[in-house]
Formats: sequence, C-alpha cells, structure tokens
Amino acid sequence: MKLPKLDPQKQYDGLYVVDFGDTAGVGYTAEEVAMLLESDRYRDARVYKVHRMLPDGTVELKGVSSRRFDAESAFVFCSRDAERASKDFDDLAALAERDPLPCKARLVYGGLGYQPAFPWVTAILYPAEYEDELSAWLLKHDVRAGETVDAGISHATVVANNLQVRRHAQLASQAWRASRSRDEVLRSVGRAVQR
Repeated sequence: MKLPKLDPQKQYDGLYVVDFGDTAGVGYTAEEVAMLLESDRYRDARVYKVHRMLPDGTVELKGVSSRRFDAESAFVFCSRDAERASKDFDDLAALAERDPLPCKARLVYGGLGYQPAFPWVTAILYPAEYEDELSAWLLKHDVRAGETVDAGISHATVVANNLQVRRHAQLASQAWRASRSRDEVLRSVGRAVQR
C-alpha cells in the first residue's frame, strides 16, 4: 500500500486509512469507514488507524478489525440514587456541549429493570472503535460520575437490554471529525487524501 505524503500541519491522528487493494485513501472517520464496509463492493477493504503523524508527512498506522465498526460500546456510570444519576446526566450533557466528544454518542439515564446494588444509570453509548478517544476525553475532564463505572461492549448490551430510559440526548462530535454522507464517501473512493 502506497500512501501520499501528508501535510503535517493537518490533524490525521485518530483518522483512518482504507486500503481497497488497487488504491488507498487517508483521512476517513470511523463512521465513514463503517459506511464503506457496509457496501458489498468494499466489505473486504483493510482498515488502519493513524496512530501518529510524523513531521515528514508520513504516518504510523495500527491495523483495525472490521468488526470494531459494527459494535457499540459504553461507559456506564451507576448510582444507588436516582437524583445523583440524573445530575450526572445533566453534567455530562453540559460538558459535551462545551467540549464535544470525539464521536457521535447517545447519553441515556434511567433505571435497570432488575435490582442491582446500583440501579440508577447514566451511560454514554458510542461506536466501539472510539474507546481510546472517549476514555481520553473523560480523563481530560476528570469526569467523576456515578458511584461505580463499567465500560465496554458487553456493558452497552446490558444497557440496551435492561435500562428503562427516562431521559436521552444525542451528543455531537467535534466539528473537524464530522462525517460526510454515504453518497459523498462512496464518490470519494479513489481520492488518496480525504481531508
């Protein structure tokens, strides 16, 4: 796979390279990669994440399994008290408004349908491929929501299957990572630099 030299002034860290076999494109978002992999024509494409941009315009890459783009993950903040979980929801929504997340996400608040020790939940659900970025965002803001915290794909499943949602919000992503429409992404295949 041959990649073009990139402008080191642009931000490519965390974006993706898609190797289509005969061509490759640099600068896809995870959502755009998922669109490509859903199409019959590109389902076998190989995907790499830009780990680091080097000063000479080359990049360090990390291979990514295509299954990561189908999965949803979650950070689940659990509390004994409904009021605390509701406040966590408000605090996270306000924080995401001030400093958008690295990806689109859903914020939900509610009670679990069974009776665990911490039945009230505020959860952030997001594409699994963004686990590192979302973790870094939470750490950057020193988020201290919930009395306990769980995370991962299996916890997203628990929330989806058991949470009686009382409130929800769609959280926007950082503007520079905004994804294009499916038609735009498919039309751009063959272009070496996507952004």
